[in-house]
Amino acid sequence: MFIHASSVGDVKMHHVQGQSNVILVDSVVNSGKSVIEFIKRVVRLEPNIHITVVAGVVQAEAIAEDHLVAKVMRRHGAGLVALRVSENKFTGTETTDTGNRLFNTTHLD
Repeated sequence: MFIHASSVGDVKMHHVQGQSNVILVDSVVNSGKSVIEFIKRVVRLEPNIHITVVAGVVQAEAIAEDHLVAKVMRRHGAGLVALRVSENKFTGTETTDTGNRLFNTTHLD
């Protein structure tokens, strides 16, 4: 099953119920706030699900051992696959602009 979720509320019980794995995809993870929210939402709906986060770029600070992202991922047994780790920081604009440009997802908004 594939869903294009702009917010955690877009993830419903029927999306994860009975699933054993979920892959959360984010092109860029900066602070990790949205990743944390999605992990918590998925686990709340389906506590025994295995979660893997896939990202193109992850900000190095977000995956530091003492950072909240790393702690939440460890607590829930989530894995992370990143194409690149960056020291640069970027603040998003609350839109799916990156996804629209990289993956042509404008029709999903």
